[in-house]
This record gives sequence, C-alpha cells and structure tokens, in this order.
Amino acid sequence: MLQILYTGDFSRQEDRHLMAAELPNVHPDVLIIESTYGTHIHEPREERETRFTTLVQDIVSRGGRCLIPVFALGRAQELMLILDEYWANHPDLHEVPIYYASSLAKRCMTVYQVSLLTFAIIIYEFVLTVSYSLSEC
Repeated sequence: MLQILYTGDFSRQEDRHLMAAELPNVHPDVLIIESTYGTHIHEPREERETRFTTLVQDIVSRGGRCLIPVFALGRAQELMLILDEYWANHPDLHEVPIYYASSLAKRCMTVYQVSLLTFAIIIYEFVLTVSYSLSEC
C-alpha cells in the first residue's frame, strides 16, 4: 500500500503565535509539502525581530510613518505581537498608535487576547485552589 503524507506550510522554528511543527513518526512513500520559502534558511528569529523593531523605531522617531503590507494572516499576527511587545517595553512609543487594516487580523488578535486572559484566569483559579488545599494540611 502506498503511504502519502501531505502537509501545509510549516516551520520548525517556534514564533510568537505558533509552536514549532512536530515531525510525525511516519515513513511515507510520498511526501507533499506546501512551502513558501522552500530551502531558504532564515536568520535567527531574535535577529530578525531586532532588525525589524530597530528600523521601525528609527523611522517613527524621525517623525515618519511605517506602512507594512502583510497579506498572510499568520505573518500579520506575528508582526502585531512583535510590535505590541516592543511598544510595551519602550514608554517613549506609547503615544505612537499602531493601525492595521485587516478585519480578519483584528478578529484573530481579539481571539488570541481572550485566550490569554482565559488561560491566566484558569491558572489563577488553580493556584487559589492549590493554596487553599495546602492551607488545610
């Protein structure tokens, strides 16, 4: 029997919104992979992010505006998370607004933020439960 494995585009590097892809424990006869970058090797994520945020801050600090066309939803999420963290760590940028024109990206960011909040509440409730249980000992 012929075994075929098909996968969409994936990354073996973890980023801000997705875990690294796991390698399945299979040995297919045929492997079909969607690939944006093919065999291109990227510089380390931290270096890319530093280069990106440094460039954006340089432009903004000179009074400029950055227009960053992003067509892929995952890439839009990633850039928004990078900028959000960078802005949070640089008080001089707090008055500089960040706009994005993708209603889909906006909805996804809302889902992401609600998920983070929900997870934080679950952890908080768990810690309270464990603390209460330990105080009874």
